[in-house]
Amino acid sequence: MKDNSLIAYESDASGLKGKASEIFFPTTKEEIQKLIRENSKLTIRGAGTGLAGGAVPQNEIVVDLSKMNHILSFENKIVEVEAGVVLDDLNDFLDKYNLEFPVKPSSHSVCTIGGMIACNAAGERAVKYGKMSKWTEAVEIIDGKGEIQEIHKFNLNDIIGLEGITGIIVKAKLRVIEKKKHTASLISFDSIGDVVNFAENYSSNENVSEIEFLDKMTSGILGLPEKYHLLIEFETLEGEMKDALYEEIMKKRAGLYPALASLGYVRIEDPKIILSRFEELAGLLESMKIPYYGHLGMGIIHPVFKEEETDKIKKLFSLVKRLKGSVSGEHGIGILKKEFVEDNEKKLMILVKKRYDPHNKLNPGKVIESLELKKTEAQERRLEELEKIEEAIGIQNQENENDNRK
Repeated sequence: MKDNSLIAYESDASGLKGKASEIFFPTTKEEIQKLIRENSKLTIRGAGTGLAGGAVPQNEIVVDLSKMNHILSFENKIVEVEAGVVLDDLNDFLDKYNLEFPVKPSSHSVCTIGGMIACNAAGERAVKYGKMSKWTEAVEIIDGKGEIQEIHKFNLNDIIGLEGITGIIVKAKLRVIEKKKHTASLISFDSIGDVVNFAENYSSNENVSEIEFLDKMTSGILGLPEKYHLLIEFETLEGEMKDALYEEIMKKRAGLYPALASLGYVRIEDPKIILSRFEELAGLLESMKIPYYGHLGMGIIHPVFKEEETDKIKKLFSLVKRLKGSVSGEHGIGILKKEFVEDNEKKLMILVKKRYDPHNKLNPGKVIESLELKKTEAQERRLEELEKIEEAIGIQNQENENDNRK
């Protein structure tokens, strides 16, 4: 495809603009292998719901996996799916068995399983169910050499959360759970300290599946008093909001980002910090007059900035680093946040990428700029140490995998 229809594939939900040279819709693994072997630069795309520019091409061929959307098998609460399966479609399939997949990002109506694995998605119920890594049993990828690899538990960190830079995810095996009945309670607070104390007490409650935070501004947008609020979702009947009331408050929460975007707050971030540091982070955001909300049970916060507020974003990430947090709790690094990745993290990702994609064909310029990193003499020594550690981990993982197969 080489016409104006390419324009739709030159951006994703981040709003960042790129340039696509071509777009391909493979339906088989063999087609993907051929693409990799015959081309030098490929950008991988699921549903384009990413918020960090991870699917934005830089004059590259876009590989759109949306046509690889089949549910392949289901047995003993393990479902095998192709990468292009949409999460809500998977849950519609599971509903007839009274089952569901527990990871639920806000883009659940359109996001694909492959994209969720690539970003190690978390979402609203992360306080109980964690991220994709917890529910993924195995993935099948096609690496940068065009070879098919099936990756199991011990090596999944080479794939999950690396945003496609080590392989194109084509298939996955996922664990599912029995479907739950949900209720909710909405609690208001006058201070961030009270919010933190309450959240810390509820984070270990096995009946709680969501602890969603709203600051004063986002509370007001939802028609609530301009106080801090926690929206607590239960998997029991103890929540005050049930049935229609529960559905109403959850629908309001789901519409929060679109409401902020309509006011000009379009750049949403996702730093992750420990709860005890949340008050300091909140103080900075409020001093900059930035609205924020998030999955407080997991420490994932969503400050939302206007497009021109790049200096405020840098101040945010500077504080997050000082608080020993992560610049991305669930959205990924993509293009927009790669400058904020620590050198040691880059080194480890480069080491892994070199094993799977030595010619830098897959998602080049995403997460890491290149396969090279300028190093001081001390950094060279540290890199040698990291290479030895990586090699030892790989050997141990292979031995564990062999033992597991026996």
